[in-house]
Amino acid sequence: MVLSPLGYARFPNLAREKCLKCWLCVYECPVEFPLPDTFNKEPVVLEEVSYKPGGIILVAEQDIDAELASILSDKLGTGLLVIRGIKNRYTHGGPIDEKSVKKIKKRLAKAELALAVSPETAHTLNINPLILKLPALGVKVSYAGPVHIPCLLRKYKDELLDALEKLGVALTSINEECVKLSMKKDVLYLCPEAKNRGGKVVYDLLLSSMGTH
Repeated sequence: MVLSPLGYARFPNLAREKCLKCWLCVYECPVEFPLPDTFNKEPVVLEEVSYKPGGIILVAEQDIDAELASILSDKLGTGLLVIRGIKNRYTHGGPIDEKSVKKIKKRLAKAELALAVSPETAHTLNINPLILKLPALGVKVSYAGPVHIPCLLRKYKDELLDALEKLGVALTSINEECVKLSMKKDVLYLCPEAKNRGGKVVYDLLLSSMGTH
């Protein structure tokens, strides 16, 4: 009860100390109680850092995956929007500034498709993760083994598994532990943040298959 949205709402000090800001408890809460923004009262403001137009636009967070997204954008021939502020939401918590979200979405409105490179970006902007569309972009990887499904992408689980199979991933098992709690060397991760924690990330395999690594 305590380590849940309802529990955190009643014990904000414990929430600030223990909550991983992974949103997993929100998905699993039987009464769908929203996670309260008790960790930091200051609204998280999203800011545009750079923009490259395109029919398909990759969306990246400056402090999570901007460098990776730039390489992917060049290789895949897509546009790119880099923004700042999302990482703060999943590090310190806090309410999202809706005006800044609307401004970012207005920027993306002219694109045929906007795809998030990281789970954090997909969750904040409510746009599809890039992984779902990679098979349609004609790329392939070669991998057999366990795969991690990020907490923030739990609602896409079935679609992710289907996309991974089409991408060339032979799945042997699913790992759903948050990367902030546990990292395993033999697991393939879908979130760029895992790379900063020593994990093997699907984008590394992708770039290798495209001759970048």
